[in-house]
Amino acid sequence: MRFGPIVFLCAAPLLMALAAPYEQKESTAADEPRYDSSTTVDTMMVVVDLKEVPSGSALSGSHLMMRPESSRANSETTDVYLGPADYLKDFSCRFTKGDRVQVTGSKVKFNGASVVLAREVRLNSTTVYLRDEHGVPYWK
Repeated sequence: MRFGPIVFLCAAPLLMALAAPYEQKESTAADEPRYDSSTTVDTMMVVVDLKEVPSGSALSGSHLMMRPESSRANSETTDVYLGPADYLKDFSCRFTKGDRVQVTGSKVKFNGASVVLAREVRLNSTTVYLRDEHGVPYWK
């Protein structure tokens, strides 16, 4: 008796189901912007808002909506991507609206808007290290 075709027919849906999440994760990572050391910024900014992007979305995790310290309160904001919320929980640094923060990172275009992929964020005497000097995230 031959079981080859029967085993294949039973195993094929299982293999396809296991491969689907991997393919989704890979395509999400490809959609995310890349850190570019040639576009590094190092500036003092003021936190205007905080937002969490849900898992499964590009740049999921914690974001700070910020404006340059030298600008007026109603000026255009910049999205500063910190990293996954789970990674940031390990730090004792909590951001609130109005905080003056020094941000070092790569300013890139993503979905037609500027976003800073933060490498280091300093709040008072605390520095949160998010990426190495080449932009490789510490959470990976």
